[in-house]
Amino acid sequence: MSETTVIECPNCGATFKAKSKAALGKKVACPKCQVPFVISAPSSSSKSKKPQQAAAQQDAWDDLWDEEDDLEASQPPREKANRPRGRSAKRNPSSGDSLKWIGLAAIVVIVGGGIGLIALNSGGSGGSSENLAAKLATTGAANQSSDKEEVSETLTPEPTEAKSTEPETTENAKPQMTVASSTTSTSAIPEADQSVTVDPSLTPAQAAATHLLVFEIIKLDSTITNSIKNSRQNKARMLDMLSRSTAQVVDTQLKKSDVLTFIPRSTQVDLSRNLLSLQADPRAARQIADSINKNASIKVQIAETAKVVALELPEEEADEEGVDYEVKYVIEEIDESISKQIAANPVAGESVLSQLLNHQLSQKYPDYIADSVKLDLEYHVMTMRMKRCPSVALYMEINSIPSIPVKLNLMINNVRQLRTPEKIQPTQLTYKIKKYKKPDSLQYFRRDNYDMFRDKIISGLYIALADDIFGYVPGSLRVDLVNETVTFQFDHEPEANLARRLNQNFFNDLILSDQPIKTGPPEPPFRTPGRPMRLVVLRVIEADGVGTVYFSDLHPDEVKAKLAQDYDDLNHYLAGEIDGYIADSAEGNPQEMLIAIQLDQIPPPDLAKMINAITLFDYKVADEFVAVHEVQYDPESSEKTMFFNFTNHNEKAAQFRPERVRAKVETELADLPRYIPGSLQMDFDKGTLSVRMRIGLDDRWEKNNVIHSLTRLNLQLSYLNSLPPQGKSQAHPKGIGIVAGSAADKGQGSSMLQPAGQLAKGKHLKVTIQYGLYAGKTNIVRSARSALDGFTWIDLTTFQVDEAKKEITFETTGEMNVPALDRLLKRQKFYQCVINSEALPEPEGSEE
Repeated sequence: MSETTVIECPNCGATFKAKSKAALGKKVACPKCQVPFVISAPSSSSKSKKPQQAAAQQDAWDDLWDEEDDLEASQPPREKANRPRGRSAKRNPSSGDSLKWIGLAAIVVIVGGGIGLIALNSGGSGGSSENLAAKLATTGAANQSSDKEEVSETLTPEPTEAKSTEPETTENAKPQMTVASSTTSTSAIPEADQSVTVDPSLTPAQAAATHLLVFEIIKLDSTITNSIKNSRQNKARMLDMLSRSTAQVVDTQLKKSDVLTFIPRSTQVDLSRNLLSLQADPRAARQIADSINKNASIKVQIAETAKVVALELPEEEADEEGVDYEVKYVIEEIDESISKQIAANPVAGESVLSQLLNHQLSQKYPDYIADSVKLDLEYHVMTMRMKRCPSVALYMEINSIPSIPVKLNLMINNVRQLRTPEKIQPTQLTYKIKKYKKPDSLQYFRRDNYDMFRDKIISGLYIALADDIFGYVPGSLRVDLVNETVTFQFDHEPEANLARRLNQNFFNDLILSDQPIKTGPPEPPFRTPGRPMRLVVLRVIEADGVGTVYFSDLHPDEVKAKLAQDYDDLNHYLAGEIDGYIADSAEGNPQEMLIAIQLDQIPPPDLAKMINAITLFDYKVADEFVAVHEVQYDPESSEKTMFFNFTNHNEKAAQFRPERVRAKVETELADLPRYIPGSLQMDFDKGTLSVRMRIGLDDRWEKNNVIHSLTRLNLQLSYLNSLPPQGKSQAHPKGIGIVAGSAADKGQGSSMLQPAGQLAKGKHLKVTIQYGLYAGKTNIVRSARSALDGFTWIDLTTFQVDEAKKEITFETTGEMNVPALDRLLKRQKFYQCVINSEALPEPEGSEE
């Protein structure tokens, strides 16, 4: 019997047996990784190197902060001024200028029979001048012009005829399947390019940073297909959400596996074309496929082979004086010898570790700024500075240096550009929208899909600006889809190729003009977050009844009646649907068929389209505004401050550092309709928190809203007290703005919908109420009397109604409460009311 010889693959460490020593010296391909090598006699001292385990702390970070996101129907996230943002590593412009696609916190929709996959910050890696689908589509894939709904419904699994060269050993391994497609018989991606070789001089980290692996998705889990099939929403939007969710699940699970060369947050999924891409060493492609296909948490299966796309290494850039880069990493592991020193003496141990890191990094990297390492061992974070923008794979290179006693992992938004004051030059740019990347984008201009289309355009461009470009000023993005322009601001004068970099970003669906059509210093702000800025008056041109559509020129009375009935529901329809809408500011004028709302921004030209796209809104308004008015608003008179104690039950880890917690709290509070964004104050040492809220609700409701919104962040709050408004100006009782010259100046209303009434002062008045429309079904006199019942300052013996003049009169015996009277009249269906009063002589004996 021939003697067997144990052979070890020098690339992946796999071991297998040869039947005899005659195999020594021959060149064979490893059965596992397929990399050829020459068989040599095993060394008695050689041992298989076990791969490193993925970062437990980083996984905990992702799981805690992102799995807590609501699994509910939601639009793509809109831009928020205080959202924490960073910058990914630069790339060569021809390869996308970025080695990552740090992404969008998209909340996945739970549909009937479907699942809610958690959309974390979807990762990605640039690597191409066009989006993934455009770069990898074959001539056959060019025929995929059918609706995405048809594509998703064709993912019916059929057994594949091709068998793996490696026998299946895992009991729970998912079977390999192929995809039946009704659109084309050609695969969505080309066959794997077996001729691609990896430069042996490249380290695994460099190979990962310069190669994109693209796999064909050959099977979807039934939960995904059911979610798409049963969705009542737009199928394209559902596919996009599930694509981002699936990408993050794959990304998270691969970090836990033993694939050492995989670059975290580089995963990209396109379920409309059945593609999955990521960055890793091409020699690990088979290992990655096995890891994905054998993981029950990942709801897709991919082909065993991948298309390998070579990416260019970053170009060397000239040093820019006055600009350097701050980089943050999570510290996953510290060598035992150093850990013991830190445990025995934290101050001395941290000092020793800092000196070691500074010395080693200075020796290894010329771009490293000496003595810039800063350690926060309480939260496991390392910060350092570089003269040039670092590669996204830098942490992997650092981990491969034996003399460095720490293991690092990539932190979200880990790179920040630092500029000296001389380099700060605020600039506002306006670009023309040339076209949309996806040919089917124009279908979203239909009324039912316009809001989703607009949100996707804005969120995609925001990601491209905030995550891929240094210097973007949060809150400055403005997209005008009517005039087809995009405007935003930078804290410095941007480079000439800015438009090209934005156009190449995967998430951005727009193609902008090569050069801005307008450049200059920042103009007045587009928004005053949480505070009213403009009042917009719009004309109603259509109303939907039950099975009937009323047009104002054909059925004006029906439109007026319906608008009068729905008056109290206008705020409910608009709240949460219109970006920047001020809560409780909606007013209607049934007689003139007008609607007025207040916004915290200059109204976008397509505001009417946004309103008309609201599914539950029963009205259609004209595209042209009737009027736009500035509003008067005094924060000191219209806002209160609320104080809380809080206890943070989180651990001392990178994901729980104060700035991270504060950012999450700010994001949660932004969903409260009366919260003033940016007003959050947190003292982590004292455990105190304060917020500013617009007046309009009592403290009991407001404090419950704040406490409930932050409970999910594992913060325990207890209410302390509130500081009422401190201003001397007259504030609107709802906390909204007052239009100059309107009835609001006399305490009546907030808009230009009603003419101003003349109000006298005193306890003894004759009051005349003129109403434009009564929409109630009961007797007018009885309804008017019901509206006045309960007011002790009204002398009901003087009450009269003149239906011909549409007039109600009475006298008072005390101070008149105009806002309360106005609310009661509306509750009784009296609309477009104008309240006038004149002083009466003091009754005899009143002085005594």
